[in-house]
Amino acid sequence: MAHPCHGEEPRSPILSCRIDPRANQAPEPDDGGGMGVTRLQLLEAFALDGVGMPVDVPLGTQRLIALLALRGPAPRCVVAGTLWPDVPEKKALASLRTLVWRTNRLIPHVITITSQRLGLSPSLSVDTREQEQFAARLLRDATVDQFWLEERLEILWPAEVLPGCYDDWVIFERVRLSQLRVRALERAAWIMSRGHRLGPALQLALEAVRAEPLRETANAALIYVYLEEGNVSDAVSHLEAFRRLLRRELGVEPPPTFQQLLLRRHVADGG
Repeated sequence: MAHPCHGEEPRSPILSCRIDPRANQAPEPDDGGGMGVTRLQLLEAFALDGVGMPVDVPLGTQRLIALLALRGPAPRCVVAGTLWPDVPEKKALASLRTLVWRTNRLIPHVITITSQRLGLSPSLSVDTREQEQFAARLLRDATVDQFWLEERLEILWPAEVLPGCYDDWVIFERVRLSQLRVRALERAAWIMSRGHRLGPALQLALEAVRAEPLRETANAALIYVYLEEGNVSDAVSHLEAFRRLLRRELGVEPPPTFQQLLLRRHVADGG
């Protein structure tokens, strides 16, 4: 399915947010012609699932739904200015009215309309929201139940928001959610390591490094897991590989904390 984005990278919204007197005059959706939806996927690809089957969604509708899912409810003028940043205000708002009508005709009530704001149906589950909420709780809570964490780890595996889409608003959300996810992967790796669940801990740390190869805290988590496994040679090999990468890409050395990890393990083993 096509990605919800234009071929060209758009500029920032230019609308002045004046209220269009026709804004609330879009026709009501036809309740008899569409199908209900239950879940929206934005991680790795766009997909909208109905009751037991995927829904074929046109490109324009994909962009509207993705924007409202990632940004939340927003004034009509903001939505129009984000989706059509290069056209006059009246034309952008007219295009938005038509798109909202077509979307709710195809998928009844998926777009909510209150006064001048648009949003998504609260009954629609969205994978980016679930990942963000899980990561935020994992990073916020001082203590995390290991069994609760392990049951929900699959939420962290999907990585990129709408890959291949280069709208400004998508890029911003992609970077924001990616940073939150990597921090959650690191925290989960430390928790699982200290709980002696080294298999999941290794997967989490490796994924954090894969997502951000130059990130010091991700590499430190991976080295810690290797040491907890007793694989000192793997820890040393990874540290040397990370040192070479930092020298080549940034011209710097790993911080002293990396060597301290190895020394603490050496002392703990009676070296």
